[in-house]
Amino acid sequence: MKEKRSEKALRIAFNTVRSLAVGLTVGFFITFFANTVSFAGAINLHYPFLILLIPFGAIITLKIYQKLGDSFRKTTVSAIDTIHDLEDDANEGKLRPGRISPWMGPVAYIAAAISHITGASVGKEGVGVQIGLAIGELFTKLERKLAWKGHLGREDYYLMTGSAAAFGSLFGSPISGVLFGLMFATPDMLRLDALYPCLVSSYAAVYVAWKMKIHKMEIPDFTELPATLENLFTVIIFAAIIGLLSRLFLFLLERFRKSVEERFGSKVLSALIPALLVTALSILVYMLTGSFDYNGLSLDLLYRAIDGRGVPLYAFIIKALMVFLSIAAGFVGGEVVPLLVTGGTFGYAFSSLLGLETAPFAVLGAIGMLTGGTNLPLVCFALALELFSYSEPLLLFMTVSIAFLTSGNNGIYKHQRIAFRKRTTR
Repeated sequence: MKEKRSEKALRIAFNTVRSLAVGLTVGFFITFFANTVSFAGAINLHYPFLILLIPFGAIITLKIYQKLGDSFRKTTVSAIDTIHDLEDDANEGKLRPGRISPWMGPVAYIAAAISHITGASVGKEGVGVQIGLAIGELFTKLERKLAWKGHLGREDYYLMTGSAAAFGSLFGSPISGVLFGLMFATPDMLRLDALYPCLVSSYAAVYVAWKMKIHKMEIPDFTELPATLENLFTVIIFAAIIGLLSRLFLFLLERFRKSVEERFGSKVLSALIPALLVTALSILVYMLTGSFDYNGLSLDLLYRAIDGRGVPLYAFIIKALMVFLSIAAGFVGGEVVPLLVTGGTFGYAFSSLLGLETAPFAVLGAIGMLTGGTNLPLVCFALALELFSYSEPLLLFMTVSIAFLTSGNNGIYKHQRIAFRKRTTR
């Protein structure tokens, strides 16, 4: 009995050390990455002519991944497949080496910097999670090199803690970071065996990022909808629509990307043509609106939808087109922020047309759209509480639930397993 207790204590201590190490390291590098994205966006804003370099950025990004191999684009997919292998195989959490390279993080960082300095319409969390996963793999290799062989803990915890730390520190939301690490690979399985490691890593990363003054979203104050029967009915309808919109968004994104590849054949043309279209659309929008708000993260569009300054009713359509073209051109960054902005601007348009309060529907639209895109309703529920400071849980939980149920099979994280949707195909 004493041996078992001592072994358990040793395992907890080891998981604490490894989770702290991952969290502190990821928090440091994610802060550097997020501030780089902010700096790149500021440069692009200060020198608008950089928009003309979007085609060159697309070609450079293409050449980078052609040189290193397409697997470097698929860090998150590789991590999800690895976690699934460990869930399937009775191998006590031993990873199969070679699927993920620690170099995937630096490469993704460089590609994201190119995206944002040229003004491509992409996010940042996708690369952030890739950096977290790459750091997790780096610690795995270090553990193997020291001949520990993971005998005191499952090696897949490194991937889960790395992703938890990255997501949490990017948004300053430790709880949603924990849930993301536990569920991003298999949304209908809450990996409570990894709760403690993800808890330690996410909170450690958020603390480091906060101390280092990470650049993060600053959501304006807004008035929430009261939990009345009338509002509940309205929110149910709205959430169903936003779930269908996220379904349409992901379907069109995938179809557009595939049609470009099939039509032009050449990889250079497949990257160059959408990049030229992004440039042309950016210039056209500038001529009509006098700004490049739809390039880059476009967070000001979300802020304006929430704080009452307002956005054009067609803003979500332009933003979606910019995202489609940018991702089809091969630009790297992520889809979480684009989903938030698209959903938030749609929520503003929906409420404006119906004479409803715009701010709460902009917030619920952003969170509902993200739920449909990620298939992670609990993560998005926590993110709304932490990042958006949404304190009325009834309507918020109904939004993420209905949006998830109506959003369909697709998601931004490929190869997720959602049993009742039969998402087990690889």
